[in-house]
Amino acid sequence: MKRYAEELHAALRASTSDGLAIAMERPPDRRYLSRLADANGARRIDRAWCRWVTYPGVLKQRSAAVFHILDQGYAHLIRSLDPARTIVTCHDIIPLLAAQGAIPSPVSARAAWIFRRKIAYLTKARRIIAVSTATKVTLERYTAVDPSRVTVVPNGLNATFRFLPDARATRRAAAGLRDTTPVVLQVATAGRYKNTATLLHAIAGLRPRVPDLVLLRVGAPLLPDEAHLARTLGVADCLRHLGDVATDQLLTEWYNAADVLVFPSAWEGFGWPPLEAMACGTPVVAFDIPPVAEVVGTAGLLVPPGDMSALAAATERILTDTGLAAELRQRGRQRAAQFTWTATAARTATIYAELLADTRSRQ
Repeated sequence: MKRYAEELHAALRASTSDGLAIAMERPPDRRYLSRLADANGARRIDRAWCRWVTYPGVLKQRSAAVFHILDQGYAHLIRSLDPARTIVTCHDIIPLLAAQGAIPSPVSARAAWIFRRKIAYLTKARRIIAVSTATKVTLERYTAVDPSRVTVVPNGLNATFRFLPDARATRRAAAGLRDTTPVVLQVATAGRYKNTATLLHAIAGLRPRVPDLVLLRVGAPLLPDEAHLARTLGVADCLRHLGDVATDQLLTEWYNAADVLVFPSAWEGFGWPPLEAMACGTPVVAFDIPPVAEVVGTAGLLVPPGDMSALAAATERILTDTGLAAELRQRGRQRAAQFTWTATAARTATIYAELLADTRSRQ
């Protein structure tokens, strides 16, 4: 969400030529209880107070022709704004989908209740931006939003993600990997919907045919049961956890160092990792779910969701068929070039203009 806000803000300021003045109001980061006791509990209370009390209070003092809430998690801010002049961007409704049993991811009753309360505010917004058609469809199916108010505006791609000719050798050497080592990359959070267990099963099935295989994981460490599964399947020794990568540049280098990104997620709002990988010229294997299919198109190999055998077979094809891998690298870069923040900003600015015209016609 922070990436979306910063990239969109920068692109709007760079491209706006119709007299619009763009200003971004960030959530405040103030200390209240944590000044007295710098403990986790006090910091959590401070963050909640800033989110639900301080931030809405600040926004009540602001005036603008159009308000744009950049994250559905802050949709409650519409209480402090004029709903008729407010747009909200919805990135996904994964907690609600999980609560409904639509995706395999546990969510507590409390978390589901809070998320439903937040999403309910979307019905008050004059316009809603969905970052994918899949997000728009789920919004219309699982919430009471008016479909006529929802417009799809895909995310852009940070220009940092690109093909780097020397990164493969440099990054592999730093990690002690040979140039010939087959490297599968996973970019994931700890969320169950990322289907790490399915990937581990696929790696276990693939390893006898690709014995030197290495699985690089970027992001959260394996959950305890996933780590146990890796040991049980006999693949723990081929797994290397890189942790959270601090910069886009370093993540770009790891994309370039890998032979294939495997992305077996059960659901996404948009599907940034496949897009980033394609921009770097890294072939993609993913489950054929609507939000990922929207991004990947025919530039990667999409397999039936949940089919670990198909996931392993598609990965093996890329690792062993140099012609296919080269074709996917080329198609991936061409596909990724279609997603720019300039285009995202232009479409967003059009919605601003439409809302401004609509507001004037009502006056």
